Order: sequence, then C-alpha cells, then structure tokens
Amino acid sequence: MKLTPDALLLGPLALSWPNLALLLGVFAFIWLAARQGVEGKAWWVLLVAVLAARVGYAVEHLSTWPNAFAALLGVLDIRSEGWNWWVGVPAGALAALFLLKREATRLLVPGTASLAVALLPLGVQYGLTRPAPSAGQPAYETQVLQYLEAGQSRPSEVRFADLPKPMLVNLWATWCPPCRAEMPLLVEYQQKGYPIVLLNAGEDPGAIQAFLQQTGLSARVFLDSAGLQRAFQVSGLPTTLLIGSDGQVLARHLGPVNRAQLEQLLQKLN
Repeated sequence: MKLTPDALLLGPLALSWPNLALLLGVFAFIWLAARQGVEGKAWWVLLVAVLAARVGYAVEHLSTWPNAFAALLGVLDIRSEGWNWWVGVPAGALAALFLLKREATRLLVPGTASLAVALLPLGVQYGLTRPAPSAGQPAYETQVLQYLEAGQSRPSEVRFADLPKPMLVNLWATWCPPCRAEMPLLVEYQQKGYPIVLLNAGEDPGAIQAFLQQTGLSARVFLDSAGLQRAFQVSGLPTTLLIGSDGQVLARHLGPVNRAQLEQLLQKLN
C-alpha cells in the first residue's frame, strides 16, 4: 500500500482519493443503515442521491457539451468524476421521505456519519498535495524535452521552463484505453490554442507516430525522457496536471477528463 497525491495504491490498483471517498461513504451509509434496520430501502435512497448528483453535474455544465446526447453519455461514463451533491443530497432526502415516510429520520445518523467518513480521504489528499511554503523553482524546470509533430521524423527539443505557463500537462500512453479515449478532446483544445502539453510516458517515437497516423490526430506530443512522470509523482495514466506560472502543480486529476472537467481546468489558467 502506498499513498500518492492522486490515489491510494494497492498493488496495481490505483484508487483516486475522490473515488475512495465515495466508496467509503457508500459502505458506511449501508452498514449503518443495516444497523438501523432500513438497509433495503437505503439502497434506493443511495441510488437516487448518486444519480441525481451525477445528472446535476451534467446539467450544471450543459453548455460545455456539444449537445444533450453527449451530456447524457457523459453521465453514463462513470470512469470520470463529477458530482453535484447540492442536488444529490436533497434528492436523496426526498427519496427517504417518500420510501420511509415516518422512518426517514432513521437515516439521519447513517447519512451524517457516512459524510464524515467520506471526508477523511479528501483530507489526506489535501495534506499530500498542499505545496511547501518555500518550494522554490522545481527541478524539472531545467529539463530539456523532446517533442514530435504529426509526420515529423526526428524529435525537436525545448526546455520545460520555456513552455508557456500556466498550462495543462496530460501524461498518457498509446497502450492506455482511457488515454486514447480522451485524446481527441485534448487535441481539439490544443489546436484551439490552449496551452495543453501532451506528455507521453516514455514510449518509442515510432509507436507515437503510428498512433497519430492511425487516429488521424494532428498534435504536438512531448516525450518524457526527463523523468517528469516520477517528478510529478504520477500514480496512474492518464493524469492531468494544472501547472502554474511558477512551475508548481496547482491541481491534479487522475483518470480521463470529459469536456466539462477540461473546461473547469482551463478556466483556472486565467
């Protein structure tokens, strides 16, 4: 077992802190509801709350999706995070009132306790990602990176410090299915002029060029020949990092990003 800024690592399994918080909250809620004798209906209350939180998030960011169908697919794709508990919790409370009627108050203790349990992993994540008071310039700022354009035979070079900041750094690999799924979205925004650095996790340039040709993506891809994956303490792929103007990591996201999440990260660049 290992603690990283993004996840709890259990051997090859990487549980992101938000997902771990959700799992612990669900477990605590059902276990405590069982002790109150209402676990059967508690499952329905939980389902309503989680679904409402997911739909609420999609509706809140509806303008970022190309159409309503894409937003619906985003709700169904639970690999990416995104919850609006200001919608989910009231919806769950209404479901409890409808299903349990006078017994609804028996879920008050399980609900409050599960919320407290769910906050524990997020507190650990905050402690791991909080920057040091006097970190200074990160060592990776002096590294020289190689990069490839679509159709380019030999890599070019640029210093990490010379890249435009703030920026988003996305660490990915061609063998990673979630990475491949989110790549067209990232390339779309890169071509719009957003400072998105696609940093491949140490693969051969030939494999990268073959991937670009196969998918028809015209992108600038950087090669992690400087060990940035280790320097950024990346625990799994894909991982997207928000790098500030001073080179410090300001936000982290483990797993694929959808359009709404990418828009939220890009808004923090300003």
